[in-house]
Amino acid sequence: MNNQIIKGVGQGFKKLAQETVEKLGEESQKVLETTISGKELLGLDGGVTNNQLAHEQQEDEIKKQEEIRKIKAEMGLGRDVDKEIKEIVDQKEKEEEEKEKYFAQQKEEQERQRQIQEENMNVDLLTPKKHHKDKGGNKHKTQQPDQSQMSQTAEFKVKPN
Repeated sequence: MNNQIIKGVGQGFKKLAQETVEKLGEESQKVLETTISGKELLGLDGGVTNNQLAHEQQEDEIKKQEEIRKIKAEMGLGRDVDKEIKEIVDQKEKEEEEKEKYFAQQKEEQERQRQIQEENMNVDLLTPKKHHKDKGGNKHKTQQPDQSQMSQTAEFKVKPN
């Protein structure tokens, strides 16, 4: 039973090695087929003439120009982006200047208010204060009612004369 297991493992390795060699052969063949020689690359073996090369370059240039036109059309042909950027920058600068001017005016206004308050405080300190009398009680004396005005129940005491 051990021998069968060992034989099976050995056969598995053999099969794996064969498959690997086959794959390596296929892949190396593909690499060789796609490899460009130096002569072909430089056009020395006469595969591509100068006229053909110039024609291909011209076609490539035409394709590039078409792509550029498409992109410009998508972006909005005729837009002067530099001009728009300059306008936006100018607008931002103007807003900043207005903001600074506004804050400067606010600061000046606060300073004026503070000076007015300070002057008012100084004026209050320099003027003598009037002393008010005690405000306790009623300032107007009330008159006692006549006896004729008093009720029968003697709400008010009558002073003897």
